[in-house]
Amino acid sequence: MIQRLTLVTNPDVCNLRCPLCFLNQRGRAYGKGEMPLDVAIASIEKYGGAGGLREVIPSTMGEPLLYSKFAELLDYCSAAHIPMNLTTNGTFPGVWGSDCGTQKLVRGCSDIKVSCMGFSEDVVHEMMPGISFDKWKENVLRLLEVAGRVSDCADCTKNVAAAISLQVTLHKKMLSQAREILAWAESVGIDRIKWNLPVFLASGERLRCEYDVLAEDVDRMRNLLKSDKVRCEGSLFFDVPSIKNRAVNDGDSLKDGARGCSLFEEEIWVMPDGSVQYCPNPEKRFGDPDAPGAKCESCLLFRG
Repeated sequence: MIQRLTLVTNPDVCNLRCPLCFLNQRGRAYGKGEMPLDVAIASIEKYGGAGGLREVIPSTMGEPLLYSKFAELLDYCSAAHIPMNLTTNGTFPGVWGSDCGTQKLVRGCSDIKVSCMGFSEDVVHEMMPGISFDKWKENVLRLLEVAGRVSDCADCTKNVAAAISLQVTLHKKMLSQAREILAWAESVGIDRIKWNLPVFLASGERLRCEYDVLAEDVDRMRNLLKSDKVRCEGSLFFDVPSIKNRAVNDGDSLKDGARGCSLFEEEIWVMPDGSVQYCPNPEKRFGDPDAPGAKCESCLLFRG
């Protein structure tokens, strides 16, 4: 049963130019346009019958809060009692930067993950050009404050606020800042950190040389980034050999004529035109489908 539905709502709409973004690595727009609201709703209705959907994820490309129908989509999901799982770059554009807009987000989402590409002004300027480090921190703190206020609301019978997480891309230029990020997250009340290793398309070899993490640094970070206060997850901690074996040996099922992976059998991706994809491999979707990294046995999502 499909429990997690990702709607690729606005794949080409970005307000930052992050160098590791797949659009930047690809070197051209995705070109699929914005998802009409009726396509989004039809997809939710198709896969959400009988309480099947645990959450809806708006977009994995572009900034989801820039989707022109985001407010309507959030209202629909809230009315259907299906929480959103939101990943945002932390700019909170338009109404979403207001107290009212932020309250709607923390009430309508199960989890809000704020992307973190660095923890100093120079690294943030390089990796998330268009937002200052101080402004990014200010926005995260404001999100936490609103979420806390909603959780403590006197007329609430249960915690209805989203968990607040960081989604950290652990590239070479921020390794020395990782422990500082964890300490800050512990001090301000972040619920979880997803520590993800950078992913490079075949066309991103220059970026790999500049930002990739050595195997010995991966092992060091796994041992270093532990906390009793913040849940630490993400691809940094993937058990690569068993994942690859499972993906190759058990993940070759066919669904609607598409090759699927058992690791993601409860999750699908809906494109702006309503077409469906079952494989999350970014090389297959955004890069060169004939490249080695597009194959299950060498999937870009799993690192050795």
